[in-house]
Amino acid sequence: MAKNHMRIKIDCNWHRYVDLGLPSGLLWATCNIGAKEPWESGLYFSWGNVDGHKKGSGYYLGHNTGISRYPSTPGASLDGNIPVNAKYDAARANLGGSWRVPTKDDFQELYYICTKKWTAQNGVNGRLFTSKINGNSVFFPAAGYYDGTVLYDGGASGCYWSSSLYSQDYAHYLFFYSCYTYPQRNHQRLYGFSVRPVLDHPKDSLMIKTIKR
Repeated sequence: MAKNHMRIKIDCNWHRYVDLGLPSGLLWATCNIGAKEPWESGLYFSWGNVDGHKKGSGYYLGHNTGISRYPSTPGASLDGNIPVNAKYDAARANLGGSWRVPTKDDFQELYYICTKKWTAQNGVNGRLFTSKINGNSVFFPAAGYYDGTVLYDGGASGCYWSSSLYSQDYAHYLFFYSCYTYPQRNHQRLYGFSVRPVLDHPKDSLMIKTIKR
């Protein structure tokens, strides 16, 4: 059986955000947690847990291995939304500052304020969200998802956790593939999904570089 992976130390100095002119003022990171470029997959997380897993590293919290290890993780104990702290919030734990995992309402706002185009960057498929307000855009790679040790739909779909609980075993997430985008789907919490951080108060973080597109 695979051993637990230690949390990967992430250098936040490269991390940047895009201002989409959203009514909430929310700023979206340009990359997934663990990625250094917008088209990179980054790390995969089970819901409510801060230890990420690299692509191909043998993520095994899912159930296709015959046994699920998710019940033994901190995230499994949550009976409400992910609190914004370093114990449960993957963005706060790995990036520090004021970064956090987006809520389902944050995804809903992104969905309605932006146009959505299936495209590729650096040869990687994904969804480009472009603001109807200021024309700035942010790219989400179709990184697929992990169930046990198997990566599914890499290059075909994107699955991004929100911090919002749906039920005892399910949580809300953003899902997209080439034809559709669903901002508030729900799935079992043990799956390994991507996380795209957001920022409410950028001035609170000293490890941010702003870019304009």
